[in-house]
Amino acid sequence: MARPQKHVDLPAIFRGPRVLTLEQLVGKLSLSRATVFRRLHEHGYFSSYNCWGKYLIVKDVANFDSRGLWIWNSARFSEHGTLKQTAEHFIESGERGMTHEEMRDLLGVRLHNTLLDLVAQRRTYRERLGSTFVYLSRRRDLRREQARQRLLFIEENRKPRPSSRQIIAILLELLRDPRARREEIACRCERAGVTLSSLEVDAVFAAYDLDKKRDR
Repeated sequence: MARPQKHVDLPAIFRGPRVLTLEQLVGKLSLSRATVFRRLHEHGYFSSYNCWGKYLIVKDVANFDSRGLWIWNSARFSEHGTLKQTAEHFIESGERGMTHEEMRDLLGVRLHNTLLDLVAQRRTYRERLGSTFVYLSRRRDLRREQARQRLLFIEENRKPRPSSRQIIAILLELLRDPRARREEIACRCERAGVTLSSLEVDAVFAAYDLDKKRDR
């Protein structure tokens, strides 16, 4: 007759420390590694995608954010699985693909080798767009759209972005002299201690439609 299976309340064991290693879990349960792994699989669990996957958490205790990510002290977890699966998920779901820098900032780890593995396995594609490589969907139609959106994003970020102080300085000069030419405005702002390039002046005029307002 088979011995009855020992009852294990995994969520209760994890709620105190939240995160445990396999060795810690084996010690707390007084069960073999194989049995502990079996119980974890039956219940549902996640391994950290950093720290060599040594930290474990069960579904009931993890508190994933809207992106499916959760951090507990130094351990990082993903609802999407391993680091490779997580990277693939964000590449596929990214409106304009993902650069390594964007992925590193999101996941908090370096992914050069992970991303190169995904490229080698044809699970993602890498293309130089602008000054950096961008990782794009393996699906051709989505990949084209991601590349298009990335190029639009690059072009948009090339445009000058005047500061609030620069914008206010330009508007004040126009209030003083509504007919002032752009070069005159830039010079007057400079004398007032606000440095402006011609591109920044143009950007403010375009953003606030100032040429049209002056013609009224």
